Amino acid sequence: MISQNFIPQFLLPRHTTPSPSTKPPDSSSTEYCDLKALGLLPPEYPIPDGGPTVSRTIWSFLAFSTVFLFLRIYCKKWRSRGLWWDDYVLIFSWLMFIACAVICQLVTNLGFGRYPCDIPPSHHPTIAFVGATLGSCITILTIVWSKTSFAITILRLSPSGSVLRNIAWFVLVSMNTLMIVQAVVVWVKCNPISKNWDLSNEGTCWDVHATNYYGVFCGMRKKEKLGVVVGMSMGVVAGVWAFIKSSKLVLLGSKNFTCEYHTRAASC
Repeated sequence: MISQNFIPQFLLPRHTTPSPSTKPPDSSSTEYCDLKALGLLPPEYPIPDGGPTVSRTIWSFLAFSTVFLFLRIYCKKWRSRGLWWDDYVLIFSWLMFIACAVICQLVTNLGFGRYPCDIPPSHHPTIAFVGATLGSCITILTIVWSKTSFAITILRLSPSGSVLRNIAWFVLVSMNTLMIVQAVVVWVKCNPISKNWDLSNEGTCWDVHATNYYGVFCGMRKKEKLGVVVGMSMGVVAGVWAFIKSSKLVLLGSKNFTCEYHTRAASC
């Protein structure tokens, strides 16, 4: 039971009925569910649901990636020499992305994004299996194969025996090895496997807090964290320069090549 002394005043029953448009309280899952069980939340409050936001986000990213993939296929198949292994791997990654979006929509329809007390108990194992176990595995493969496609492109463009080619091979092999191991761990971390999505089953699981302990043990200073943030943000800058370089390709045929090409040279 929760003492009313610890309940925010705006959550206590009032003589006036709150407007249906009033936002639900901003509280933790446990506090919200306890207050709802005690009947301290007026029925007019809408059910907090972040699922639609997740669905809109993932379908938007899927549409964005679909446009770029089909533009790539069009340019390479009908305007160039045709498709190669990097394109096929990227297409397969895109298909896995579609599976991720479908899984996300499915678990959202089942109640993912709401507080546990607002989700039917019969949906909990399905959400855990489809979203957390199967969905995590497919997401890992989607990410690693999209990066694999880019690594294959580098291998195709780099000369044999070059440093860049050796680095690409190292990244390709190590990344796939680690990510495949991670995809397997998603399934084998509990014994029996069914305990991954149904905690009511008898069995044991690995300590879910292990990653938290490791993160605390390997804590970085603020300067190091800032360096990681800046380094990971360089992809945005690279994307901007890629657009600039693409816009300047027409200057290759200009008579004033040495003068007009400086923008693309600088962006390289």
